[in-house]
Amino acid sequence: MRYVYGRIGDDWEITIFAADTQETDALRIDAQAIGAELIVAKDSIVSFLGSIVRILARGHYDLIQSHGFISAVFVCIANYLFHLPHVLTVHGILEGRLLQGPLGKLKFMAVKRTVLAVDAVYGVSEDILEHLRNLIPDLRKSEGMQVAILNGIETKMFLNQEEAPNKLRSRYQISEITFLFGFLGRFMPQKGFEKIIEALVLLKNNNMVSKYNYRVLAVGSGDYKDWYIQLAWEYGVAEKIIFIPFQRDMVEVYQALDAVIMPSKWEACPLQPMEALVSGLPLITSDCIGLREVVRDTPALIVSGGKPEGLAQNMERLLKKNNPEVFEAYRCIASRRFNIAHTVGKLRMFFDYIITQSKH
Repeated sequence: MRYVYGRIGDDWEITIFAADTQETDALRIDAQAIGAELIVAKDSIVSFLGSIVRILARGHYDLIQSHGFISAVFVCIANYLFHLPHVLTVHGILEGRLLQGPLGKLKFMAVKRTVLAVDAVYGVSEDILEHLRNLIPDLRKSEGMQVAILNGIETKMFLNQEEAPNKLRSRYQISEITFLFGFLGRFMPQKGFEKIIEALVLLKNNNMVSKYNYRVLAVGSGDYKDWYIQLAWEYGVAEKIIFIPFQRDMVEVYQALDAVIMPSKWEACPLQPMEALVSGLPLITSDCIGLREVVRDTPALIVSGGKPEGLAQNMERLLKKNNPEVFEAYRCIASRRFNIAHTVGKLRMFFDYIITQSKH
C-alpha cells in the first residue's frame, strides 16, 4: 500500500478496506499520507461481509483488488450483486496444514471457486503464481487473466540515509560496538524465527565466537511472539535477543543494523530483502519459494532450507570478517532492480486493461 498506492497517480481514487488488527493505527497513518480512504471492520465474518456490501453499494468503483484468498472469497460473495471487475492479488501460498479435514476441504473448495471466478489473478512473483497453478490445475485452462508483477520499493528512502548517531540504538540502549543482526516481520511459523534461536545456540557453544559482542534485534508483532520469547529462555539464548514492537520507520531500523537474517519457510515476494540490499546491509536468507526469486543474482548469503547450521556459519562469517563492501557496491544495482516505478507502471497498465475489458 505504502509503495504502490502512494505512486499510482492522482487520477486514481482509492478506498482501503481492512479488518481491525494490531497494526491498524500505522495503517491509518499510511492511508492518510497517500490520500486514501480507510475503512476498518471488526474482525468477524458478519461485520467483514456486511461492510464490503455497503462499500460496493456506493456505486462509484471501477475495480476491486482483493489482497489474499480470504478477502477474495468475501468479495466474490458480495460482488455477486454488483459485477465489478475483480482482481485477486496473491501474496502467499495455500498452506497444506490449513486445508486438512472436512473444514479444510471446504475452505479449499471456496478458494478454488474464487480463484477461477475472479477476472484476473495477479501474483506478486512467478514463484507464487506457479504454486497456485500447481495446486489448482484448472487455473491453467481458465479464461481469466493471469499475470506476475514483482513487488518493488521506494529506493530513495534507503539510499539517502543520514550518517548520524542512531536513535533506535539509543532508545533501546544498544551499544554502537554491538554487532546487530536484524529479524524483521511477523512472528509466525512461516518466518522461521525458531531457526535463528537454534543458530544462536550453536554460536553460544562455539568457543571461537564467544569473544564477539552480538545481538539479534527481533522487530515485529504476531501471535507467536510470546512463544518465541519462552523458547529463547528455554534454549538459554534469551540474553542474545532484543525483542521490540513493530516499527513504522523502517529506515531507522536498517540504520541500526549490521546485517539482516531471513530464514523464511516460504514467501511470495518480500520487500525486506529489497530494503536490506538497497541499504547496503549483508543479508542472510533461506532459498524458499518467493524469496529465492528476489535474491537471485545478488550478493545475499543463501542457506539451503534456512537450516540453523547454515545460518550460524554465515553469522560467524560476518562476525569474524564483516565484509560490507560487496553489499555496498551492489546498492546502486539493487536500487534500479527493485525500484517501485517498474511495479507501478506495469500495474497501471494491467488495471486499465481489466477495466477496459469489463466495459466491452
